[in-house]
Amino acid sequence: MTRNTRQAALFAIFLATITGAAQAEPQSAYLRADGARIEARVLDAPGCAPLAIVSHGFGGNAKGNPQLAEALNRAGYRVIVPSHAESGPRALVSSIGSGRPRERILDLAANPALLGAREADVTAILATETQRCAVPFKVLAGHSMGARTVLLEAGANNRNGTKGADRFDAYIAVSPAGENSMLFPKGAMAGIRKPVLMITGTRDDGEGGGYENRLSTFEGLPPGRKRLAVITDATHFDLGGRRNPAVGRLIGEVTAEFLAMVRSGRQARATPRPNVFFSDK
Repeated sequence: MTRNTRQAALFAIFLATITGAAQAEPQSAYLRADGARIEARVLDAPGCAPLAIVSHGFGGNAKGNPQLAEALNRAGYRVIVPSHAESGPRALVSSIGSGRPRERILDLAANPALLGAREADVTAILATETQRCAVPFKVLAGHSMGARTVLLEAGANNRNGTKGADRFDAYIAVSPAGENSMLFPKGAMAGIRKPVLMITGTRDDGEGGGYENRLSTFEGLPPGRKRLAVITDATHFDLGGRRNPAVGRLIGEVTAEFLAMVRSGRQARATPRPNVFFSDK
């Protein structure tokens, strides 16, 4: 077996582990303006419920972030988890051929065309859902590349020149890229005004090194219903809900509590939890 063949085989196992691609069974579909079909998992809720769209990381699909999606659904949200086809499992497999898969993934996660396709997915879902009923509260959440999608929509300045539409009432960014990264320059978060919950872990390494680089995103946010949660020993894949379900459940709890605070209109501290550091501004 050649080195490239071994690498491809190992990466295929890695792909199946983090995406659950073989088991994905989307429950609904939406149509983009360009005619592309968006497969999505839908967790319904009674009546005209608040809406949460959960955007998976690079290489993921509609099975991504299951504990977060289920926690939001238990909190009364209609939850949509789309499969972003242009940055889904096929894109992850194609990155193997570069011989430098990690660097290739980081490059693709900041690619303007792929991020634009994700924005088109969100636009199509939001248009359909708001036609269905007068949605009372809207949340956009995402992990990794999904967190980039979240911050772009919220209004983060970026090297792609994308202007976020800021169509949601609150944002959840799990494992976001730091400022001074491929996508976000220094000061990129200064224009974000809506409530933001940022979640990372002490083993959530990123393109700039350790998790500390991700903290620059929170530090750059202006004050006003912004919260940071750092989970001890949580890795990047744990935070995506695949490798350690307990971390995924914790993310769901922290997110539901934050959104309840935002919707109540009052300021409240996070409930203390073992191995979680919180900061508010």
